[in-house]
Amino acid sequence: MDDVDPPVAYGQHINAEITSQILDSSELLDSILGLTPQKASSGAAAADGGQLKLIQDLEERLPERLDVFALKHKLRGDENPLNVVLV
Repeated sequence: MDDVDPPVAYGQHINAEITSQILDSSELLDSILGLTPQKASSGAAAADGGQLKLIQDLEERLPERLDVFALKHKLRGDENPLNVVLV
């Protein structure tokens, strides 16, 4: 048996299958085009400058790195649940 039922089985015209295939193909092509990278109209240099500025801004907002080894040594033997979760 076929995986696809003919449109006649549902009381539709034979062209209904063609229309369905056209719509499926259009949806697939739209999805493919939506996944392709788009070029910036203002130029690559301006886009890179904006990205670098954003990265620098995010780096400034990051908290200081924790020294996990020193923290474990400091909290060694302390069974406080909050410290256990922190470590």
